[in-house]
Amino acid sequence: MSEAFSETYVEARQKFLSMASQRDAKLLSVVHPTVRGAQGEDLAIDVAIFGDPEAEKTLFLVSGTHGQEGFYGSALQIAFLRDLEIPQGVNVVALHGLNPWGFSHLSRTDEENIDVNRNFTDYGVAAAQDEVYPMLFHALCPDDWTEETIDWSAARDAITRDYGVKRMVTAAGGGQIVEPTGMNYVGKGPSWSRTVVEDHLPQIFAKSRKIAFIEWHTGLGGYGELSHIPMMEPGSPGYERMFSWLGDEARETWSKGMDFTDGVTPDYRGWFSAWLPSTAPHAEWSGMVIEAGTYGVISVMDAIRIDRWLKFGKGRSSVPRDEMRRSMMDKLFPEDPAWREKALANGLEAQEQMFRGLLAW
Repeated sequence: MSEAFSETYVEARQKFLSMASQRDAKLLSVVHPTVRGAQGEDLAIDVAIFGDPEAEKTLFLVSGTHGQEGFYGSALQIAFLRDLEIPQGVNVVALHGLNPWGFSHLSRTDEENIDVNRNFTDYGVAAAQDEVYPMLFHALCPDDWTEETIDWSAARDAITRDYGVKRMVTAAGGGQIVEPTGMNYVGKGPSWSRTVVEDHLPQIFAKSRKIAFIEWHTGLGGYGELSHIPMMEPGSPGYERMFSWLGDEARETWSKGMDFTDGVTPDYRGWFSAWLPSTAPHAEWSGMVIEAGTYGVISVMDAIRIDRWLKFGKGRSSVPRDEMRRSMMDKLFPEDPAWREKALANGLEAQEQMFRGLLAW
């Protein structure tokens, strides 16, 4: 299955479109009107419908919300859908590259530095973490990238002492409106990615009555293991349904992945998957974000910090930019064949469990 992985956005998109064509999938491609890819290529959100477009049961698979993480989600879509038998009354909708600019340019954010996975919210509305973020900004986003500036533990410890660990971790990763050049920036309005899915997903899901979904990410969790982040209200039918499909052991994987906060998880704003059920309010929903773990939360945070520095850092760095970029990518999409084999196998199993659960629903 290693052939499902790609090393560039161009390669990943070509594999996805070729597979969709071979399967006679119904395809919608929306090309970005103003920006190009790292190789000068078109950038597009591609949505392929496998099976009957009028089916009442839908499995929805999303890749590339955070650009660099699209390589893993793309591989899962390609490997899973290549030979999947889809019975009558069911379809699989695969959205490839929700953030194609970040996918191509190896960045978490889009061309405006918007974190697409914080953009599905009300803009300009302050939240508690926005008061704390300026205290973290210079520690997380230094002008220089050196041994002296990489360590942000002093700021982390001070804010934890004064505000508590929940407030600190939410400020660090939950989404902020304070600094447009900072990490996890919500944006001042809808991103291009948001406008595309707002325009098209309601039509795609118009006939669906039961929708299961996975939005794929990388970073949190054990090496090659999955971390499950529910998007349904705890205790609701949709919430309980997910874990009946995936197994009770999946319930604790998210908090276990938050190793540096002893299991305390952030409050997030603007997540795509939390907004997603609004596209088909007539349907029943059950789904989650799933991450394939790499090297732990601090390493993943450092990768996001490197990404931000490569775009906005004005000072010196202790290593060349190309080396920084390779380090960033390895923290989010490891080159290690063992990681790729394990993460792919675990992801395919989760997709199969969700698909079997949908069939029985």
